[in-house]
Amino acid sequence: MYDLMARYYDQTHDALTEDVPLVLELAAQANGRLLELGCGTGRLLVPLAQAGHRVVGVDNAGAMLARADKRLAQLPVTIRERVTLVEADMTTFTLAAELRPAALCLVPYNTLLHLDEGALRQTLRQAATHLAANGRLFLDLANPFTLASVPDDQAVTLEATFTDPETDDIVLQFASYRPDDEAQQLHIIWWYDEAPATGGAIHRTVVPVTYHYRYPHELELLLHEAGFRLEALYGGYDKRPFDELSERLLVTAVLG
Repeated sequence: MYDLMARYYDQTHDALTEDVPLVLELAAQANGRLLELGCGTGRLLVPLAQAGHRVVGVDNAGAMLARADKRLAQLPVTIRERVTLVEADMTTFTLAAELRPAALCLVPYNTLLHLDEGALRQTLRQAATHLAANGRLFLDLANPFTLASVPDDQAVTLEATFTDPETDDIVLQFASYRPDDEAQQLHIIWWYDEAPATGGAIHRTVVPVTYHYRYPHELELLLHEAGFRLEALYGGYDKRPFDELSERLLVTAVLG
């Protein structure tokens, strides 16, 4: 999926910075290496490395990691060498001995929504095996109550318009949403219509996605199964308490 949309990803996500202060706060509390699952193009890797942290970024999309590598290449060597990129599936990855254990595992913005229950169980177990004793886990998810309330009208909406900096082409991002309350899924179709700056036919890229959402009590049970103890639930990056109207569902948990 992300191999299809990698070239558009930064244009729609680089403006997302609200989570950075909290991520840096959690990283500062950790005593050791960091692990980010679903690191994508390195949006969080850069500020973490700039803050002095050693971090391993895991992602299964080679095109996303190529863009992360390009982003990191713009940094001074002393900062860039703090980051290790690993192309692997977060449900089955095994890091080399010199890259573990981690003191903190981050699973950033909506990453876990791509996983069904079986894949989520595997990911949490893999995270546990790569954490030090009393290591922490941070999950950043959309509020499931918000996802469950998406209208079932499959309306097409224009979500973003931007210029591709590599081609100067104009790109329009559209989306359509179809909820399945019984399965706790939100089916999404994103498509990107790219109009060449020099004129000519519009090129369309279609990306179908399914989000799997869980409520707090379900996450707590899954975390317990993987050996974690729920530490806190937040409803926003300012660590406000979570409720049904919160913008986000942020979870911290401790191994053991």
